[in-house]
Amino acid sequence: MTRIKEGEKDDTHVCLVRPTTRWLEIALIFLVFYVHGGAPAPQINETYYLAKAKHYWDPGWCAGDMFLESADAHLTFYWTVGWLAQFFSLSTVAWIGRLAAWALLAWSWQRLSSRLTRQPLASVLAAALMVWLVGAMNFAGEWVVGGVEGKCFAYACVFAGLAAMADARWRAAWPWFGLAGAFHVLVGGWSVIAAALVWLLERRDERPSLAAMLPALLLGLVLALPGIVPALSLTSGVSAEISREASQIYVFDRLPHHLAPLAVQSETLWMHTWKFSVPLLAFAILWWGARGELSSGVNPSPSPSLRGRGTGAALTRICRFAAWAFLISVVGLIWEIVCWNHPALAASLLKYYWFRLADVAVPLAAVFLSCFWIERLAGERSRLALPALAIAVALPVWHLVGVSAGRWQDATPPADAKMYDPAAWRETCQWVRENTPDEAMFLVPRAAQSFSWYAHRRNVVTWKDVPQDAATLITWRDRFFDIFWHDDEFGEYVPYGSLAWQGTARIRELAAKYDADFVITREYPPLGLPVAYGNAWYTVYAVSPAAEDSLE
Repeated sequence: MTRIKEGEKDDTHVCLVRPTTRWLEIALIFLVFYVHGGAPAPQINETYYLAKAKHYWDPGWCAGDMFLESADAHLTFYWTVGWLAQFFSLSTVAWIGRLAAWALLAWSWQRLSSRLTRQPLASVLAAALMVWLVGAMNFAGEWVVGGVEGKCFAYACVFAGLAAMADARWRAAWPWFGLAGAFHVLVGGWSVIAAALVWLLERRDERPSLAAMLPALLLGLVLALPGIVPALSLTSGVSAEISREASQIYVFDRLPHHLAPLAVQSETLWMHTWKFSVPLLAFAILWWGARGELSSGVNPSPSPSLRGRGTGAALTRICRFAAWAFLISVVGLIWEIVCWNHPALAASLLKYYWFRLADVAVPLAAVFLSCFWIERLAGERSRLALPALAIAVALPVWHLVGVSAGRWQDATPPADAKMYDPAAWRETCQWVRENTPDEAMFLVPRAAQSFSWYAHRRNVVTWKDVPQDAATLITWRDRFFDIFWHDDEFGEYVPYGSLAWQGTARIRELAAKYDADFVITREYPPLGLPVAYGNAWYTVYAVSPAAEDSLE
């Protein structure tokens, strides 16, 4: 241990807290995450990730489902969480995964906060502000706390890596970012790039050399391989033409709100731009105003073990990380503009989620800068300290109370929110599970992402269940638009109101084409097919000879 000489400033431990306080903070942060993300299962992405994980461990479950049998891109998640689906219901697995993810996020967030804030319980306020800003003020739809998937664990690792980076412990940071890449290759990958750019801005006498970090970098790469290898396999075995077509479908047809923001409707673009400008401007103004204070917080000690440490240096690194994350997103926007008339070329890079990291890093930095300014104002006994603290507390409390009140009034699982009468939908799926053969194939409404979750049966295609490998992605596009879209009388390509609107002959044609046994659609208009089940909102029709025979 380096001995601190008399008169030598040591700010490296000023923000550490006692173990009892640390565990209290972790518990309270966990509670914030529970309130924010504790919607009834399934959440929107849980039907996607957990159904895929269950099928990975039990290929006989919904065997023959196009989406479930597509390439597996999230092996780390399947091996750490998905195996539980062999022993528990999907809803139980969702809650086990959520609790584990929130616990790890709470631990890593408190670990990061303790490097950046001096006051006890400030990490709890920071967590509440973070979930509010990321959830309500994102540009490209990113989130951290919610339903369980690989991304939740990836961000827990990113926060732990940022805590090490803030302390200038670079050798400890790279393995954490690598582990994040194992759970979600793009979350970890962009974090590595932004952190590496932060490292480049460090003074040479305050940073380890590349050679000194090489073992840690190699360890991070090895840890990330379970995420890298499946991602690379998504385009293996297909031609360059198919790969380019799949990229365009993924970027411009399926996920423009995440990947190509300039391609969405202008109203949506302006709304998201305005929202994201709030944390972005807060980050820029607060950092600009604090630059002198943060510079004075950098430890000027000649001791190599103490240089670059301290709260000021730590917060500066986090701000630089956020700035690089934002500049990465700017590069993505520039690429989209430059390639505006060349969609294949644009999609070749836009598919890598250039805007994901800024949606989290910018609010994160704004939150910790806000805590810095509140602490400074309080230390100066400024009259602004109390109003600033009151606003910082009121905003996330208002958000969390609103979320809780909304769930109390409507306990619909988010994955069912787009279905007419979610309760009737779940009743329909329950009947299907109890009264149809395991191998039956279903035509279901395009928003019926929770069908396999409840019914444990395969379906032809839905909007949410989009495969990630190139070949199956093209099949998904062809099926989806063939079944749910058509040319209207004005020559416009528009979606059908429901499967029932297409008429009996068209449904029989689709069922024969995709080997469907049953069709689930709205109760009106009625189809000229044998009715297997019906309630006030949905009707299940038998559409194949085998299905009709099963009703006798």
